[in-house]
Amino acid sequence: MDITQHISPEEFRAMLRHANTPGHEQSEPDKDMETRYRNRCNSDRGRAFENLLAKGCRYYAGRGNAIINKVYEPYGVKNILRDGRFIGVWKDRAEPDFKGVMKGGRAIVFEAKSTHKSRMQRDKLTDRQMSWLETQHEIGALSFVCIDIRGKFFTIPWQIWRDMKKIFGKKFLMPGDISEYEVIYDGSVRFLEYTNGKLITAEGVIDNG
Repeated sequence: MDITQHISPEEFRAMLRHANTPGHEQSEPDKDMETRYRNRCNSDRGRAFENLLAKGCRYYAGRGNAIINKVYEPYGVKNILRDGRFIGVWKDRAEPDFKGVMKGGRAIVFEAKSTHKSRMQRDKLTDRQMSWLETQHEIGALSFVCIDIRGKFFTIPWQIWRDMKKIFGKKFLMPGDISEYEVIYDGSVRFLEYTNGKLITAEGVIDNG
């Protein structure tokens, strides 16, 4: 069982602090080992974030607000083993990390990106991912980029991410730039609810007051 399915806010942030502690990864001086360790940490952090978003999906489904699911990467089976296991290969894909339908029938799609650094770079999204979100946006879907910057969570409308350079004068975001897009975190990432009281609905972003 993945512990991030039941992780508390304090435990998640403690995990990030541990991963960001200088020198704790230096048990071996070998640079290849360090690179593999850092890649593993990045992968684990990304999976933890996606699990917290998946908890948010279940939260909204239980309240009838939306049906949103994680999109898993497709794979092809190369060889079936005798014990029921198989050898497979990942296939390239162009779909977003999460997609679904809001109450009222409007589609919603978003990518999920996590970083242990103090800023989120625009190029964390590939050209293909950005093209996919733009296409979805153009035909009327609610399109977002959900991001984790050191344990603070934000749901950024696609057009804000797309026009980041024009709006902020730079191609990266820091928490102070996007405080209005910070969302509630209570053990799950409630990505449809901003901390300022605004909500994401099928009609768009509305005030909850």
